[in-house]
Amino acid sequence: MTETKTVEIVALIVAVISALATVISVGVAIWSSGKSISQEAPSTNIAGGVADSTNIARGVAEAFLASQQQQGKLQEDHTRALEALAEKDQCIRELTAAVETIRNTDAASDSQRKEAEAALARGETAKADAIFAVIERADPDQAVRAAKARGAIAYQNQPREALEHYQRAIVFQPKDADAWNQVGALNRRLGEMEAAEAAFRRAQELGNASGDKRVIAMTLDNLGNIAKTRGELDKAEGLYQRALTLTEELGYKEGTAKGVTNLGLIAWTRGELTEAEGLHRRALVLSEELNHKEGMAKSLTNLGIIARSRGKLNKAERLYRRALALYEESGHKEGMAATLSNLGLLARIRDELDQAEGLYQRALALSEELGHKEYMAVTLSNLGEVARVRGKLAEAEKLYRSALTLNEELGCKQGTARDLTNLGVLAETRGQRVEAEEYWRQALALFTEVGMKPEIEKVTGWLRELGAAP
Repeated sequence: MTETKTVEIVALIVAVISALATVISVGVAIWSSGKSISQEAPSTNIAGGVADSTNIARGVAEAFLASQQQQGKLQEDHTRALEALAEKDQCIRELTAAVETIRNTDAASDSQRKEAEAALARGETAKADAIFAVIERADPDQAVRAAKARGAIAYQNQPREALEHYQRAIVFQPKDADAWNQVGALNRRLGEMEAAEAAFRRAQELGNASGDKRVIAMTLDNLGNIAKTRGELDKAEGLYQRALTLTEELGYKEGTAKGVTNLGLIAWTRGELTEAEGLHRRALVLSEELNHKEGMAKSLTNLGIIARSRGKLNKAERLYRRALALYEESGHKEGMAATLSNLGLLARIRDELDQAEGLYQRALALSEELGHKEYMAVTLSNLGEVARVRGKLAEAEKLYRSALTLNEELGCKQGTARDLTNLGVLAETRGQRVEAEEYWRQALALFTEVGMKPEIEKVTGWLRELGAAP
């Protein structure tokens, strides 16, 4: 019986809507019958009607981000965050405001203003930050913008410092929904889920008070992401649907594509493949209309996962490779990591263990570079499965437990259930039927709580094979 049990690991990254504030990417690890990673559709938010001076300032901001990338200064999860287009665009908006702040303040000399602007364009964060620190202390009228500018600069490499800057911004201006959302985003990236939720709820209150539908949609989506990470699928679905309704009312196609993707991932998690496929195809069409390559890549990845779930491995591989090409073209490391793991799953299903291990190791290296705990957990479990199949049970257990620790830290019920299931398979392989039953009962309780029907049926069947009543 044991040799027929293979475990699928899927990290679904939900799409997020960019409004007046940065939107986070939330990854959720899911277990089923093989292993793969799906991706979120990134978001964009392009403001219209900006003046020439703002366009020039935006050019400086874009040069700063490009310089950061070229110099290889983006590290850990900040690279992931920047490469998500919503966050990149938010950084550009805040850095654009930062350049305008430099030009309008009397707190710095003419030479300091010019040097700060030039430093931003060169990607020299320390010089720019030092001048913004002077502005923040000396010019009360510009303190909020200066603090947010420092947060945007630190966002690339130092999330904790960035969080401190944005926290000062909300002290200066408690009704700044943008800054509140950044506080939520950074807390989420640092694994502080409760603090993230509180910040997003404050941003939601501000959006409701001002009647800003885009802010409201953004906060609904972010709260949906947190609910999904916690395995509260019904709650997440309701929040996503409300956000989607608003983006459709606004005629915001990027937001609509993301909302459709989010709902597709919910359907997939529940095992509703036909519905999920229809939603992901709709998202793909929207991304193609927008020529949104990263959105296209995410939809292709999601469709590949559905094809793989149906046993259409060649079709899945074609879709994954199309997605990988788009990710590589844009330098999107998070997408590359996901797709490498997906290709590793296909190799594992085909019993090409050496190839699978190599792909998983590449995915793990990228995940560690990005500081992406969900992906790290997924890939560790994938490597654990390879070790188990090879008979290296001690190594497999170590990898499974490392993944379990990460998922428990994240509060990810799906991932925790998956890791418990893997440990149960391992226990059964060792002939430890009592331990296997205990692991599977714990996993079943979590799968039932989340509402993951395929996993519930599978684990229930395994318990029956052990002679245990589910």
